[in-house]
Amino acid sequence: MIYSNLNPRTMGMNHHSYEELLAAAHKNGFGGIEVPAHAFGSVEKAREEGKRLESMGMKWGLMMAPCDMYKVSDEEFDQAVEQWARWLERARAAGCTRAYNHFWPGSDTRDFQENFEWHHRRLARIFHIMKENGIQYGLEFMGAQTVCDEFQYPFLRTLSGTMALADSVSHEIGFVFDGIHWYTSGAKKEDLYLCLNNMDRIVNLHLDDAYPGRTALEQKDRERAMPNETGAIDSTEIVRLFHQHGYEGPVIVEPMSPTTDRYEKMDLDEAVKEAAHCLNGIFKEAGVFI
Repeated sequence: MIYSNLNPRTMGMNHHSYEELLAAAHKNGFGGIEVPAHAFGSVEKAREEGKRLESMGMKWGLMMAPCDMYKVSDEEFDQAVEQWARWLERARAAGCTRAYNHFWPGSDTRDFQENFEWHHRRLARIFHIMKENGIQYGLEFMGAQTVCDEFQYPFLRTLSGTMALADSVSHEIGFVFDGIHWYTSGAKKEDLYLCLNNMDRIVNLHLDDAYPGRTALEQKDRERAMPNETGAIDSTEIVRLFHQHGYEGPVIVEPMSPTTDRYEKMDLDEAVKEAAHCLNGIFKEAGVFI
């Protein structure tokens, strides 16, 4: 079943405690919440938290990585892989089944082929620890041309390119579908339907909107509106198509500045209530009844 998921990290709410966030999410009808950083500290505690979440009728969202896995140095990456393996053991004990990373659409030191091979090697190591822990792993591309332009050598910034990278390691590796990344990469229908026909590989659906007055190529990655706020991206249609094609995972709202700036200062319950109202409205319009 498709379900609404609270992701505090991308909504300006991470300064609140996990207990406060869970209480607000449950009160306002969210079906899930992200796995907190460090994954509870121990396997025993994680198992207890999983049982508590289940008793509340909620599910986990995704497990986050210790760092930016496709940006850090080799030494930092090695350390992060070891750390993440420990976190994943706890996440598995809690009942979490999904994890993901974004990767960058360019490099200042590696041309396309070299960068593809470099990502392939890192992806293979990450997939290995995911496989060991029974976690479905997905990649998130960054579609904004404005981000790609920051690098000397361009890299992948489309869903089809992301699938090519994933498939170079394993067809079991999935991906995140983010409305703003799809929009800024060209909003190609073939990419959307490529996603819809690989629904078993989707680990998360991110909803947001672009700001008017700019072309898709001019959109900045970290300036986003709430889904359906401006009408540049039809989040209702995306949710409807995902639902019709059998998606059964978490859906988050992922606005950035200026919405997150406002959420950081708002009363937590009011901010979560607003986000829930937005998601529930989209679900209802899309014919999803939960």
